[in-house]
Amino acid sequence: MTKTPSLLDILALVPARDLARAARALGLAPEALKKRVDSFESALGFKLIDKATKALKPGEAGRLVIDHASRIFSQARDLTRDLEELAGLQSPEVAFGVDLYAAELPLGSALGRMAAANSRLQVRTVVGDFEQLAKDVLAGRLEFAIADTTSAERHPTRLAIEPIAEHRVFFFVRQGHPLTAAREASLDTILVFPLAAARLPQRIASHIAKAMPHASVDRDTGDLMPSLAIDTFAVARNVVMAGDAVGIAPLSMIEADVRAKRLALIRYDAPWMHLGYGLFYLRKRSLSRVAQLFVTQLRQVEAEIQAREQRALARIKNRKRARKTAGRRPAKTAGPARPAVPPKAPRRK
Repeated sequence: MTKTPSLLDILALVPARDLARAARALGLAPEALKKRVDSFESALGFKLIDKATKALKPGEAGRLVIDHASRIFSQARDLTRDLEELAGLQSPEVAFGVDLYAAELPLGSALGRMAAANSRLQVRTVVGDFEQLAKDVLAGRLEFAIADTTSAERHPTRLAIEPIAEHRVFFFVRQGHPLTAAREASLDTILVFPLAAARLPQRIASHIAKAMPHASVDRDTGDLMPSLAIDTFAVARNVVMAGDAVGIAPLSMIEADVRAKRLALIRYDAPWMHLGYGLFYLRKRSLSRVAQLFVTQLRQVEAEIQAREQRALARIKNRKRARKTAGRRPAKTAGPARPAVPPKAPRRK
């Protein structure tokens, strides 16, 4: 019985450049391998490799499949190797820092996967803003940190910085908030209400401060301290839900509440409404093995979050289109013209 064709079989043909050599590498007879390749091509619906000549040459579709398959298998092997190494470590320890948004986005899932791979994992995390975390990293109290790196240019020679992700952010309020009635809101209109959030980085703060004349802005960093400065997102969310305060967050952090109609997004968008964060550590100190494994997990979780946010944004756009379509009522068509009724002739006396 012919086995299920595998992408590994296709990949084995490329370095061998010969069907017989590829078959020997897989421990199969050339005809058996050819049948498996034929079966795989039949399932895809197009030819991947020209087997008529001695030198095996993949076509355009074949090169595309081989390229993608190579990356997939390479990543799978790396992940398996990393998890096996993590499980083999005696009692891995890591101490690092995060800001509020990084703590809420990928941190929990990444640590959960790490702990599942090695139950002896020991982790210490510190939540703070970039300046606080940078001091701890530079002093050696933390191995690395993950936070918004807008202020990183203040330490260009001592910190190594690697970008992790960027997220679009939204203003949000409770359902029934006065701002939900507005078709479009301006920044001045939104910030009439108190802002409940963590310390906001300069890339966002410079715009918000223009609509908040009495805002508290750090002279050294340009960061803005909101009127309701809260370092825990769960608390900030509850503050918004209980009153008229406005929050700000990436969509993935509030989408479940928006879909359940506990929170509502404010219809406001601007190019600067983005939050980016990265990884930073001492330039002269390489990350430990357990730290490298954590960063690998973090990037994988972040890719999943980005995909969820894209799907959520697509749903929001579809709902907006549906509302616009529903709001356009077709114009009433005029019915057939009625024939004019001639006036009655006066009666003769």
